[in-house]
Order: sequence, then C-alpha cells, then structure tokens
Amino acid sequence: MHFSWEKHLELSRNVAVASDENLGMALALMGVALTMLAKDLLAHELNGSALPSSRS
Repeated sequence: MHFSWEKHLELSRNVAVASDENLGMALALMGVALTMLAKDLLAHELNGSALPSSRS
C-alpha cells in the first residue's frame, strides 16, 4: 500500500474537511493516514529513494 505524495496530501485535505462535520471519523481517518504515511516514509528511507519536495 504505497501512496504517492500527492495522494497523501489529498488524504490530509479530506481529513481536514471531515473534521468539520464528524470529529470521530476524522480522528479515525487521521490515524489510518498517519500509519500509511509512516510506512511509506520508512519504505522510501530503506530504499534510499529521495522524497519529492513540496510544490507550494
């Protein structure tokens, strides 16, 4: 389960929107999202891949 950086950003925006309407669901989604992000960051680190910089 490897998300691109863009997918992680999209997920974080969705959590932010959900938090306005349903705090419980937003907290659950945040936990899942942080777990996925941690796994993906660890995989990048172990593979020696460079993380993309943010394109603000």
